[in-house]
Amino acid sequence: MSGTTVLNWATASMDLTRDAERSKTSEEEWVARAQRGDREAFGELVRQFQGRVFRLANRFFRRPEDVEDVAQETFLTAWRKLDRYSAKAPFEHWLTRVCLNTCYSRLRKNSPEATGLDLEVAASSADPNASIEVERLLKQLAPADRFVLLLLDGEGWSVREIAQRLGWSVSNVKVRAHRARKRLRGILNGGTQGAL
Repeated sequence: MSGTTVLNWATASMDLTRDAERSKTSEEEWVARAQRGDREAFGELVRQFQGRVFRLANRFFRRPEDVEDVAQETFLTAWRKLDRYSAKAPFEHWLTRVCLNTCYSRLRKNSPEATGLDLEVAASSADPNASIEVERLLKQLAPADRFVLLLLDGEGWSVREIAQRLGWSVSNVKVRAHRARKRLRGILNGGTQGAL
C-alpha cells in the first residue's frame, strides 16, 4: 500500500468520524434549539424519528388512523415535555419512552376489541390462523400484560431495555412478564385469568 493510499484511507476514515460526530452534535443541537422553543428544530427531530415512532405505534395498533393518532400525540407530548429531557440517554430512547407511554395509555382507555396486537411468532407462522389466534388470546389480557408481552416477545426487547426505556425497575418488568405469561397460560388452558 503506497503512502498516498494510506493517507487517503486515513483522511477518509477521519471524514467518516467527523460526519458521525457532526450527526450526533447535530442531534444535540436540534434538541437544544427545540428546548429553547425553536419549532423548526423540533420539526427536524420529528423528521429524524417519525419512522421509529410510527413503527412502534404500529406494533400496538393495526388501524392506520390509530397509528397516526398515537404518533401525533407522541410528538405533541414530546414538544410539551421537552424541558424534561436531560440528555442522560439518547434522545431516541426518551422519545421511545414517550411513545410507549402514549400507546399504553391508549390501550388502557380502549376496549380490548379496539387493539390489533400480534406477535412476530404468529406473523411468521405457516398457519394463517395463528396470528388471529394470538390476537384473540392477547385481547383477553389486561393492557399492562399485553404491553409487556408485546415488548418482550413482539419487539424482542430485553427486560433491562424495557426497564431503562420505561423507567420501571428490572424486577417490576420481570414480575409483570411472569404474571402476564401465567395469565396467558390460564387462558390457553381454558381458564378465565385474563383481563383483571
